[in-house]
Amino acid sequence: MNAFIFKAATYDEEQHQIVLEYAYSDGASFTEVINFPDARETLDGHEKDALDKAIRQLHFAAGISYYKAFCPRDIKIETPPMTKEEADFFNKFYRHGLGEFSVENNIDLNGRINFPIESNHHPRPSDLSLVDGCVVPIGGGKDSIVSLEIIKTAGHPHRMIAVNAGKPIKDVMAMANGSPAIHIKRTLDAALFALNEQGAMNGHVPITGILSFIMVCGAILYGYDSVVMSNEGSASEGNMEFGGIEVNHQYSKSLEFELDFEGYVRKTVLSGFKYFSLLRPLNETGIAALFARQEKYFNDFKSCNRNFHIDEGVRKYGWCCDCPKCRFVFLALSPFIKRERLIDIFGKNMLDDPTQEDGFRELCGLKGHKPFECVGEIEECQQIIKCLTTTEWSNDFLVETLGGELTGDVMDRQTLKQQALTFKYDHNIPQKFLEYLNEFIRTSK
Repeated sequence: MNAFIFKAATYDEEQHQIVLEYAYSDGASFTEVINFPDARETLDGHEKDALDKAIRQLHFAAGISYYKAFCPRDIKIETPPMTKEEADFFNKFYRHGLGEFSVENNIDLNGRINFPIESNHHPRPSDLSLVDGCVVPIGGGKDSIVSLEIIKTAGHPHRMIAVNAGKPIKDVMAMANGSPAIHIKRTLDAALFALNEQGAMNGHVPITGILSFIMVCGAILYGYDSVVMSNEGSASEGNMEFGGIEVNHQYSKSLEFELDFEGYVRKTVLSGFKYFSLLRPLNETGIAALFARQEKYFNDFKSCNRNFHIDEGVRKYGWCCDCPKCRFVFLALSPFIKRERLIDIFGKNMLDDPTQEDGFRELCGLKGHKPFECVGEIEECQQIIKCLTTTEWSNDFLVETLGGELTGDVMDRQTLKQQALTFKYDHNIPQKFLEYLNEFIRTSK
């Protein structure tokens, strides 16, 4: 029986790089390298111990990219044996993180993923004192821009951070008026892509979760105590049921993962580490309303996934105007940005394009299921369409067509915005950051 093996995880202090090693028992092996440019030159014993703890957890998390090739039932650990706390966390991380993957490959993972518990010890975190300051992961889209501007406006010590930043992310960073940036490089083993070409399974992984473990290592190597994410409340909404679980494309952006992750890191790696989404109380409509005031980013922000393909040679810059992300972002911004300006940003009026009808029907819950993408809730998509029926968008094909089918109250723009900027979801935001968010919203109304 082919087994997946976690072999070794080390840090090269001179090269500023983490090396993660994996293998299948039939001989296939992988080495992943993560580079931390301009990281601290030297680490004392306390810092090295904390980093070793962080690397161990990253090793388990990043392994999901290689495990998914065959999803074997047998998992072996050649590093120090796993504790129950570790096995429990990663059983859930792999099971739910591979939920969409299981749909794509029609494989039932229920009962298949079992990390071996071979240690009676309990993990102990480092009590290393972390530097007061946060990082804001920049993704190139509207959400992280809003978080960054909230932190900047509040004057809180911060840096931007990105892993494998492409053009949209670099363009957004360049517009951020001097906010310092951390650039990390993750290189997956090419042997994985060769396996995929030979027919091994491939598909969605919880990339935000993997990057979050990388940023735990960064807290030690660069010096910060908080990671400020930009995940909205609706990221917790699932897409469908499959294999006995609710499958959520955005599982590692959900509040459930956020709470699990922060608690787990505090228990196993760094007791003083903070991880939360600054936008969690809001839905995507509210974030779009806040972003609409950030005009300097209009020409540079991008959410279309073709900008972020894992293969840099396949990436295409811009908006494809034919995918769920493009449809949703166009729709979310339509009540808050002038019609001609929004059309200019995208290069097309997506709401007046009959070929987009099936896609917008999925967003509005009129067909199929919620797309496997980072898009808003069905209810808010319906609310926006209904709102647009009384605006300059009213004669556009999809507004006229879908608006005629949707029932319920029609809100004007101001009511829609006010409702969207009212906290709707549970969150995990520390008090001072919550005050930053409230003040930013107050000055945006």
